[in-house]
Amino acid sequence: MPFFLAPLVPLLATVLRIFVVRMILVSGLSIVTYGGYLVALSKFKEYVQNSLNNMPADMFALLQIGGFIEGIGYFLGAFTFWVGMKATSKLAFMPKV
Repeated sequence: MPFFLAPLVPLLATVLRIFVVRMILVSGLSIVTYGGYLVALSKFKEYVQNSLNNMPADMFALLQIGGFIEGIGYFLGAFTFWVGMKATSKLAFMPKV
């Protein structure tokens, strides 16, 4: 090993160790956040489904004609995307500009 690289080895080891530890911590936080979101989303979907099933058939038909059911799907998809972006943005190690 060239003599000028020898002092860089401890520095690189320290930086790599900090990077790996931080990456593991942030990944775990993102997984827990997203896991909690999935539990809440499933409960919300169950609530909406139960509410729609308890509705009179004529009212439900009008909601389907108006596209309300598809709108709920779009809303939940957009919210899932937003939460996913928030959870994965925690993986960035560079400061935001």
